[in-house]
Amino acid sequence: MTLEGIDLQSFAQALSVPTQEALQALPQFQKQQNAWQFAFDLLVSDNVNCRFFGAHTLQVKIARDWATLDEERQNALRSELIRLVVDQSDAPLNVLSKVNQALSTYALHTVPDVWCNFLPSAIDEIQERVAEAGKNVECAGHAIIDLLELFPEELNRTAIALTQHAKLIQDTKDSLPCVLDILTSVVRGLPGSPAVANAPEFAVRVGQSPTWRARAWKAILQWLQFGVSGDTLFVSLLDLGLQQLEVMAAYQLNGGIAVDDDEVGAATAALDDMTSNMNIASKYAKTVGTLVLERIGQPWISNVFKQCIADKNDQCALQWGSMLVSFGETYTEFIIQKMTDPQLSEHVNTFLQIMLALSRFPGYHGIDEDVSDQPLNFWYLLQEALVDFMYESEDDPELAQKAAGTQTIVKQVYIELLKILVSKCTYPPTDVWMDADKEEKERFIGYRREVADALLNAYYVLRQDMLSMLVDESINSMGTFTLESWQGLEALLFALKSIGEAVPESESTFLPRLFSADVLTQSFMPVLQASVGDDNRTAQWGLASIKTSILSLIGAYGEWWKSHPELLPVAVPCVTSSLSQPGLVQTAVAAFRRICDSCREQLTEASGSMVLLAREVLLAGNSVPLREQQRIFESVAEVTAAQHPDKQVESLVPLISALVEVLSKSASLLENAPSGTSLCDLEPYTAPFLNNLRLVDSLARGLQFSDDVEETALVGDAEATAALTHAAQCYHNARVLQEFRATLLELMNRVFVMPVWPRDAQTHMTQVDDCLVECMLSIINNSARRGPHALAFGFGDVLALVGSAWNTTVARSEGMAGTTVLGSRWSDQCPVFLQCISQLVTVFSTKENSWQLARTNTDEADRMLGAVLTRLIDDIYFGISREADTLATAIEQQPVINEYVFDLCTRVLQTRPELFTNLEQASIARLCDLSLQALSIPNRLALKPTAYFLTALIRLSSNSSSSDTRRQAAVELLGALWNEYGAAWLGTTLAAIGGTHPRSLLPNLSELLFAMTKNHLVTTRQWLGELLSQPEFPSKHVDGTAKRMFVQNIVGTRSFAKAKGVVNEFSIKCRNLQGTAYV
Repeated sequence: MTLEGIDLQSFAQALSVPTQEALQALPQFQKQQNAWQFAFDLLVSDNVNCRFFGAHTLQVKIARDWATLDEERQNALRSELIRLVVDQSDAPLNVLSKVNQALSTYALHTVPDVWCNFLPSAIDEIQERVAEAGKNVECAGHAIIDLLELFPEELNRTAIALTQHAKLIQDTKDSLPCVLDILTSVVRGLPGSPAVANAPEFAVRVGQSPTWRARAWKAILQWLQFGVSGDTLFVSLLDLGLQQLEVMAAYQLNGGIAVDDDEVGAATAALDDMTSNMNIASKYAKTVGTLVLERIGQPWISNVFKQCIADKNDQCALQWGSMLVSFGETYTEFIIQKMTDPQLSEHVNTFLQIMLALSRFPGYHGIDEDVSDQPLNFWYLLQEALVDFMYESEDDPELAQKAAGTQTIVKQVYIELLKILVSKCTYPPTDVWMDADKEEKERFIGYRREVADALLNAYYVLRQDMLSMLVDESINSMGTFTLESWQGLEALLFALKSIGEAVPESESTFLPRLFSADVLTQSFMPVLQASVGDDNRTAQWGLASIKTSILSLIGAYGEWWKSHPELLPVAVPCVTSSLSQPGLVQTAVAAFRRICDSCREQLTEASGSMVLLAREVLLAGNSVPLREQQRIFESVAEVTAAQHPDKQVESLVPLISALVEVLSKSASLLENAPSGTSLCDLEPYTAPFLNNLRLVDSLARGLQFSDDVEETALVGDAEATAALTHAAQCYHNARVLQEFRATLLELMNRVFVMPVWPRDAQTHMTQVDDCLVECMLSIINNSARRGPHALAFGFGDVLALVGSAWNTTVARSEGMAGTTVLGSRWSDQCPVFLQCISQLVTVFSTKENSWQLARTNTDEADRMLGAVLTRLIDDIYFGISREADTLATAIEQQPVINEYVFDLCTRVLQTRPELFTNLEQASIARLCDLSLQALSIPNRLALKPTAYFLTALIRLSSNSSSSDTRRQAAVELLGALWNEYGAAWLGTTLAAIGGTHPRSLLPNLSELLFAMTKNHLVTTRQWLGELLSQPEFPSKHVDGTAKRMFVQNIVGTRSFAKAKGVVNEFSIKCRNLQGTAYV
């Protein structure tokens, strides 16, 4: 159907069906001027679909084409819309709602300037017109309730200018008493509700229908957002709601038909909103809290939940429970304060029993726990409120006595809660679990995590009482559980694990019983070493679950083991004995790591045996997954690093000898791979060597010296300096480490010249496995530290290795000035190289220290790093340039590379700006060009690091003269760069502020502009004048006055906070956003 010469009668006929073709043509037709009249014509049709599309078209025209109407037509439209509402008041609800939507859209344009007191006057007009038309009074009720429910929605979802929006909100708030009077009159139509005098007849008649009462409650919920202020108005509305709920409960309990679930749901949703209103709670906590507790302290609410439980009606429990939970979460402090109050204590107790009933609500075999999940956050807030109350009462004897009584009551409640939580985290019977689908199982696991948080809250209340209960029951259950009935024991162990982080290291009453040598060796260890036949699925699952819980429990108390080192020789074997069991490796390694992290110093005596464990894992090959092997290596290394350096070397000998053996074998395997094998098919040959290198990387990460000692030594502490120097000498002189470093370096260099690597057909470039390159660079990163490291390589050796790796990514082209990027995946590898060079700059370009035996002198290091940076900048510049037609487009396509380039350059400026004097001038020019293009791209990854780099450069370029000639030369070089590129950087920054970039980037642009004005005020002021004198720059929306004011304000402040405000205000003007909702 085309719009050219459209036949309106045929179009209306098509809409009456409606046809797909008509629906597709309707949006385009609604843009035409004759759509106004067509809408009114459709609204008098006998066909319901036609009337609906007529109302829809009218609403769209009012929303979009309001400005095309003259004032007289706009004013006349009001009466026509009221007439249409009345005409359609007995029509199907979808038609009535569309007409009311059109009326609401009209109101958004005219209220209050043209149409003041909108809703009360519209309600009066609708009643008058219904009476004049001789229609049933219910018609007025339907139209009015529908309008009251719909108008707040329209007001919320329509974008309106701030000034107009404020006026609309005020007019709407002024109508609140009238609106609520009507809506409450409707909901009082529930039989058994208290009558009200002078209720509008239409409200009384409509209130006889459960459907319209539900809609009235939904409308009340919408209107609550406008702030039902005032003690009397809010409390009376809340009281009415609670009374209505009591009547509804009576009907539900007695099987009455006067109320339906939709009405209950709407009413509880409105009460939920009212009881969760924090503003009301802060003002009227006593009034509202007392009212709600007195109402819900009556038997009717408890009976409702009993019925829900009996009927297993979780939907009903969710409806009623949401309101109560919201009240509890909002008025927790009030509840705590009234626990011992003579008038309210009984009601408080009833409320807490309801919360316990909600927590106890049976889920679907322990899997679906939507109802019992509701109050979990309440228990956290109640515990927090109790802590605050106890703290506040410390200096007040009378209040302290009250707090002690409150604590006793809360403890009794939490003892019940503890029993509930343990039952809730209990796995269902095996047959039920096996039949559950993946989603159900995931929901249960997620719910258990939430229960774990609640168990932690319970511990903060119960402390030793909780430990006593759990430990006693766990020890008893360990002796009686069977593999057919293991769930109860597992739940107890899970509960103990969940509170591990909160139990103090000093706990010496209950945990020593749980983790005694007897329990560990006679209860835990036999279970961990037990096995069952493959044909017994029930026993298999039960045994695996108990084993996992035991290992998790041991790991959860890592800090406690630290204070009880005498038990470590028994606890650690419990964990390590499980490493050979495939299903337990991950949990066992996690527990092992937690113990090692917490007890490094305590485990140093066992370092030799732990190194042997790592050696066994290494020689066992794939029986332990690689990721878990890496974690073991790192943990063992961390424990070893806690020893004296001499002891470290002695402990590492067995592991290092094994590493040399497996590295050499795997390297030979790779080197002897069949020639002509593709890179993909080489995976079986590269994987063993790569895996062994990853273990070396984990070892290097774990052997790092303490950062605290490094920092202390760097500020000149003699003791720390002596410790680092001695360690460095030990590492440097130890023959076993010398040989290992030499072997490792030789093997890594050998990788790049192995003949097995295929060559790119076009570039003839060696294609070395990316993962191998990344792993070797990671080893360099982790061993190149400011402090001593057992695997630290010499500076020259490191640069040579990095250079060999880089040459597999980028190669120099013959006969060309510059470089050509040849590697097919160079852009993926660039970030890893840039990170590595950044680390080398940090380590080798700073002040020489007595313990840095692997580094060369500073001048030589600067020269070598300068050559490396020059090569990197050139290669990356030419490489990016080849990726797209323009450099800016290429940067936009490769923002991550740009990010790492400027992160590195910023690190150089902050650490060793003198390095810039070792860069070639052409490379510096390319870097500046790169920064200028990156600054012009509205991409956070491109702009943010570039802005940081330029900000650092500009700050350094204005530094006063220095006695250090190298530093002074660097400052002069940066100053020259500012003079050459500053105007371009400033112009690009202004364009970005003016609208080329999103406003979310303004903080970074503001900081850059502020650095310019603060450090180079004269030149920046001059360039600002020249740039802003250009017509329509940076935007056509700012005139000369606005530009001059901007320059005056930005150069006249030395406060960054004020500068940000100036930039933000100017950007808003440039984007023409003044007075809009986007300010």
